[in-house]
Order: sequence, then C-alpha cells, then structure tokens
Amino acid sequence: MEPRDLLERDLVLHLVTLRRDGTPRITPLWFIHEDGALRMTSVAGKPHLRDLARDPRCAIVISDEIEPAPDGERRYARVRASGSAETGADDAGHWTRRITLKYMSGPTGERLAERRARDERVVITLRPGRISATASRPRHA
Repeated sequence: MEPRDLLERDLVLHLVTLRRDGTPRITPLWFIHEDGALRMTSVAGKPHLRDLARDPRCAIVISDEIEPAPDGERRYARVRASGSAETGADDAGHWTRRITLKYMSGPTGERLAERRARDERVVITLRPGRISATASRPRHA
C-alpha cells in the first residue's frame, strides 16, 4: 500500500488548528480528497472553525496500521499536510452529503447524509502547501 492511498480510504482525518494562546487543537473529521484539496465539513460555531477564522494555518494527519512485519512489529502509514484553510458555507449540504456517503453507504448512509446536510455546516478546504506520505519499514535484524 502506498501511504497516499490513505487519502482515498474512509479513515478519520485529524485536523490541527491553533487556539488563541497558540496551543494546538486536534479535531477528528471525515474528509474527501479531490483535485489536490482536502475538504471537510463541520457544524457552524465549532471551536476549530473559530480557530480557522482567526488564523487559517492548520495541519492534518491521516494514519492507519498496515500489514505487520514478519517479526510481528506493528507498522503504519501516514499522510501529513499543512497550509492555510479556507472556510465557507456548505450551500445545500453539497460537501456534507458527498463526505457522508464516502463513509456510510446504502439507505443508512443516505438518511445520515440528508440529516447532516440539514444542519448549518461549514466546508473547510485545505489545499496543502506541504504534503508528505510515509510508511514504517520492518527493522532488519
């Protein structure tokens, strides 16, 4: 598996924003990666949205365990990216629906997507200035 493959899977993205005092706030979110951009949505008024309104600099990490090494060592792959995010209204719930259906399929996903799209939501768009993908390698004895 290529670490960048994580961008297409239904894994949780962890968004890192900066609080007013400069300390990091980490928020787990669902996402879509498309045309070089990461898009997430969140209910309006959430603390991480206030952070981005004040300072759009942010970072993300997406990680997952991969096949264990022959010696049983647990290995992982990860994608990290950073840049400045843009925020805006998720008009008619377009991004909320698409993101929800990436994670939940069938009638259950459709119902959840419609319910979530009725909320006042904000789309967060990150076009990373930096992106890196790594995977741990087995140690050699």
